[in-house]
Amino acid sequence: MDVVDAYLAEYGRGEQELLQGDRLNGAGIFDGEREFVELADRAYDTDQHGVFRIRAEESALLVIDMQEDLVAPEGPMCVPEAYRQVPRIKRLIQHCRGADVPVIFTEVTIPDDAPHQYRDFFPPIRAGAVSEGTPGMRVYRELAPLAGERVIDTKFGFDSFNGTPLDYVLRQRGAQTVIICGTLTNFCCETTARSAYGLGYQVVFGSDVNATDNAEAQRATLRTMRRGFGRVLDHYAIMCALDGRDEAFEAAASALGAS
Repeated sequence: MDVVDAYLAEYGRGEQELLQGDRLNGAGIFDGEREFVELADRAYDTDQHGVFRIRAEESALLVIDMQEDLVAPEGPMCVPEAYRQVPRIKRLIQHCRGADVPVIFTEVTIPDDAPHQYRDFFPPIRAGAVSEGTPGMRVYRELAPLAGERVIDTKFGFDSFNGTPLDYVLRQRGAQTVIICGTLTNFCCETTARSAYGLGYQVVFGSDVNATDNAEAQRATLRTMRRGFGRVLDHYAIMCALDGRDEAFEAAASALGAS
C-alpha cells in the first residue's frame, strides 16, 4: 500500500475524493492532494531543523525518567529497549560531562494525590511503581547522577516542565538547546520536547537513546519531531556535533548559502 492509499484508508476516503490541483493550493506548491500527501510523507523523514548549530556551551542534556522501576529488568514497569540503551545513554552522559554540557535528570513521581488517573490506566502504578519516596523512582543505578547534577524529582506527569523548576534550571545554566534522551519516547520524552520547543528552546531528539514499547509509536514520534519540533540525530552524531563537527548543520547551511 503506497502512502496515498494508506492516507485514504486511514480516513475512510476514496481516490475520487482527492482534491485536484485546480481546487487546492492557490500558491501552486503542489499539484493536487496526491502530491500534497507524497510531499508531506517525505518531509516527515527529512531533517527540517538542520539550520541551527548544536553548540556545547549553549546545550544541556535531559535524561528523562531513566529510573529503576522503568529500566531495571526486574522493575515493575521495565521498558526493555530503555534497558538495552543504557550503554549508549551512559556514553552520551559521559561525553556531555567532558564537554561541560550540564546533565539534568528527571524522575517521574506518583504521589498519593497524583493529578491524573495513573492508577486507573497503569496497573503497576496502582501496585506502587514509581511511588513518591520509593527506591524504584530513583535514577537507574548505572546512570547515577554525580554530586551537583540536578535531579528534577517533582515531575508528576509526562511533561518535565509542568510544575517543576526545569525551565529555571536551564536558563540559569545558559542553555538554549536541549538534548533529549530517555523513556518513554512517545510519552514523557515527546511531551517534554514539545514543551521545550514551545518555550523557545532548540530541540535535539536522540533517535537511538529514546525508547518506548511499540515500534509504530517510536517511528511516529521521531517523524513528528523531525518535521516540526527539532533535529533528530543518533547519539554518535550528537556527540560529534558537541565536539564542533556538526555535519548536518554544515550541509544545511551550505544548501541555504549561509556562512
